[in-house]
Amino acid sequence: MDRFFGIASDIDGTVTHDDRRLSAGALSAAHCLSGRFPLVLVTGNTLCFSRTISKLLGTRSPIIAENGGIILPDYDAAPIIKRPKMDEIHAALSLISENLPIRLHDYSERVTDVSFSKTVSADEILPYLSDFPNLSLVDTEYAFHITDNNICKGAALTDLAGMMGTSAKKFVAIGDSENDIDMFRASGLSFAVSNASPLVKKEADIVLKNSFGEGFAEAINYLLKNDLLELSDEKKDFYVKL
Repeated sequence: MDRFFGIASDIDGTVTHDDRRLSAGALSAAHCLSGRFPLVLVTGNTLCFSRTISKLLGTRSPIIAENGGIILPDYDAAPIIKRPKMDEIHAALSLISENLPIRLHDYSERVTDVSFSKTVSADEILPYLSDFPNLSLVDTEYAFHITDNNICKGAALTDLAGMMGTSAKKFVAIGDSENDIDMFRASGLSFAVSNASPLVKKEADIVLKNSFGEGFAEAINYLLKNDLLELSDEKKDFYVKL
């Protein structure tokens, strides 16, 4: 198998514990790659949260936030923001919130989707989205998101890989949630941590023995042991200068 150019990893449930604490094992594994190999965080989280985790992990790489709605090519650059149908998203949210007890997440900070706690089931929410064919309900395990159908992690990874002078097939993907599946399909090799849902595990090339951040560390160890990463001899940043 040829060596890979980069890793695309989810955050919640993949480099964290189930209560969203950052895993020491994942932190150690990420630090082994810091400055030697691109580690792109691809997450449903807001950009400000993602930038912080990126700095703590020492990724020195671009970021994809809000499930593909935002690409940050350089840590201090202006983000590239998709143009979703936010009027429709807010109209759908208004309808849902009038009829169901939901609690919003990071509402003032989100620019390409809306997110709320899983206090109700997907089956209760979906009827209210029936009049919004351009929108999808995305389950990230930790929250529900209402997103534009044209925004997803896989498409954003494909776009970012092009900016980095390569293709998404040269990336390894690591994740746990259904919103990671299109990223798995876009990548050249995919890992599902053990806590992933059965559907996600079915889509992954390799299902890891360990859960959460320890699963992430297991994936990194596998890649290093099998010499599948094109490591840099000198430490550097992997940001994209546009």
